[in-house]
Amino acid sequence: MTGIAQPSAEDRDWGGRLPLVSHGPLTEEQLATQRRMRDEVVPWARQAGAAAATAEGDLIGPFNAFVHRPATGAAFLDWVLTDQARSSLAAPLREIVILTVGTAWNCEYELYVHTAMARHAGVAEPVIEAVLAGRPSADFSSAEAAVHGFTDELTRTRFVRDDTYRLAVEAVGQTGVLDMVNLIGAYLATSALLNAFQVPAPPPAEPGRPVPPPRPEHGTRADRVRLRAPTRA
Repeated sequence: MTGIAQPSAEDRDWGGRLPLVSHGPLTEEQLATQRRMRDEVVPWARQAGAAAATAEGDLIGPFNAFVHRPATGAAFLDWVLTDQARSSLAAPLREIVILTVGTAWNCEYELYVHTAMARHAGVAEPVIEAVLAGRPSADFSSAEAAVHGFTDELTRTRFVRDDTYRLAVEAVGQTGVLDMVNLIGAYLATSALLNAFQVPAPPPAEPGRPVPPPRPEHGTRADRVRLRAPTRA
């Protein structure tokens, strides 16, 4: 388990161009969405070694924006949860797809969280490094190479060549390609949100340090977590 460099609200403006929602009055709908994010998202990130909130309990990343617009934010989270629960793609392949999108968009917070998620899912470090560098690698398995190539090509060129499509179908099947395109769409939207509002990321986790428990005043109930950290395929 990697350790979290827990950010503090005093370090910087973690909302980017958006104020942190804790800095203003909230509607009942916003409060409900904030509670859901703290109960579901914060533990999900924590168990992989990433932070979705400050030490003071302020939501960061896209989750602060979700509370600003709670109806669409909650619906977007439902989309991600449904994809995660029902996708035919193995968790390591999903993380390679997400990191490939984040790399193409140079999306700081997305890369921060999903580098931790990829390690938690068992993606090899040389594979993660190659994806973050935006290049293929001899360290990729055939399936990893296929999903990385498909995602990178679609994200950067907005088109997929026949040979790229064929390799992807051979690797994960037609259903897997459908799931991959759905996942790409979700994280293109996430990248756009994060980059438009210049949302920063905390420092990367330090390997080998234990994850500290949440502070009691901002603790969450693990038995209510619906988001699942990736597991090995």
